[in-house]
Amino acid sequence: MTIPRSARINAWLFPPNSPAPTTFEHLDTGAITLRYPKSDHHLAHFLTSSLRTARTALSTLATTDLITLLGAVGERFIRTLDDDAIAEIAANSGLSPGMTRETLAGMAASWTTDALDRLVRAEFPDPRVLDGFVAEADRAIRATAPGITLHFGAGSVPGVTVTSMLRALLVKSPVLVKPGAGDVALTTRFARELHRANPRLAAAVAVHYWPGGTPAWQAWERELLARADQVVTYGSNDTIESIRVRAPASTRLIEHPHRIGVAIVEPRGAPDAPAEAARAVSLFDQKGCVSTHLFLVIGDLGAARGWCERLAAQLAKAGTTLPAGPLSPGELSALHQLRGRLAMHGAASAGVEIWSPENTNWTVVLAAAERFEPAGGRTAWVVPVSDTSNCLETLAPLSPVLQSVGLAGVRTDRKLLAEALVTLGATRIVPLNEIPFPQSEWLHDGNRPLGELVRWSEHRSPGGRNVN
Repeated sequence: MTIPRSARINAWLFPPNSPAPTTFEHLDTGAITLRYPKSDHHLAHFLTSSLRTARTALSTLATTDLITLLGAVGERFIRTLDDDAIAEIAANSGLSPGMTRETLAGMAASWTTDALDRLVRAEFPDPRVLDGFVAEADRAIRATAPGITLHFGAGSVPGVTVTSMLRALLVKSPVLVKPGAGDVALTTRFARELHRANPRLAAAVAVHYWPGGTPAWQAWERELLARADQVVTYGSNDTIESIRVRAPASTRLIEHPHRIGVAIVEPRGAPDAPAEAARAVSLFDQKGCVSTHLFLVIGDLGAARGWCERLAAQLAKAGTTLPAGPLSPGELSALHQLRGRLAMHGAASAGVEIWSPENTNWTVVLAAAERFEPAGGRTAWVVPVSDTSNCLETLAPLSPVLQSVGLAGVRTDRKLLAEALVTLGATRIVPLNEIPFPQSEWLHDGNRPLGELVRWSEHRSPGGRNVN
């Protein structure tokens, strides 16, 4: 199905018995128009008060039952997602329908009952600590989430906000979710399924899009930041800084800023690496925090050039199986300027080579490391390196934004290499083919995704006796 240009999404979902909004604003994103309630002090107060009250009922659900309930919602959601829903989510996100379907299939693998159970048990071997005090030798301990978790989604990749919402609900924290403009369709659809699944979930889930950071919404954001117990933010460094300076000192901040994915490839030991690399570059149109932008190819210039040719061929194939979404005017201009600069450098010296089709679907750049500038738009930078020591030297300047590192065919001691990468800031080192979709229990930006949402408490009896 093709979504008509006039298609409109109601970009909010409030708990039952919330006052019905009466005045609205609209945001035209191109293929989709978002409709959302205007900023309202009384609504902000009602939503936060209502969610805080909902925590009591949510906390009565046993964690094992909550896992089953949320997992059933995730499984049913992806199973019943039809072509119309895919088309709407694609139009909202700017991804192609084919890419949207592939993205959601990968994301939803972490929304199943088994995946959620694995996540909880990886962090809480005895999940009962989320339900009440559990005895240890001389004390009892428990993990508790704060009353309300406010989520700011980035909107660049559909599904990230849903994952963030599920994490908070798993630790029994009601959620107020502000999706990014490109992730409203999926987030509101999933929230509706949560509302239908259980009245305690319905009371604990609110979604409200608004244009973040704009002057008309400053007072609204300040009030929510003051009323929330913790804030989870995905977005640019500027977005995170803006929230950080306005949040009260007592509000817990959990931040997921800009990241860059890289890969280290030794071609002789990795015949499938070009196809794996093309998939890592193509998925999410290179907009995800795990998306790979830079490939360090161990070998001489000739080996790197040959690998670039194979990567270019695989990116051309991916353009058919995973079609690219349209670039915005700004993205298109930036890509043309990048290609122009690189062409000039290539004409002036032998240090830069480019592979690209006549369209803007993908670009492969072979250049020295100092030329690297993450560009998006399926732009793969390839840098020849002599060995893994040279890899580490090349990656050192990227240390502040390093997250996922994919390995393919690397024959050196991988454990030693991983230790060295960790010192540079890498928090996820995996085979290249696993880069796009982390496991549910991955250490997100170096933190346990549920552990960063809870506080631990202990109860000790006089004389150190067992308290249970």
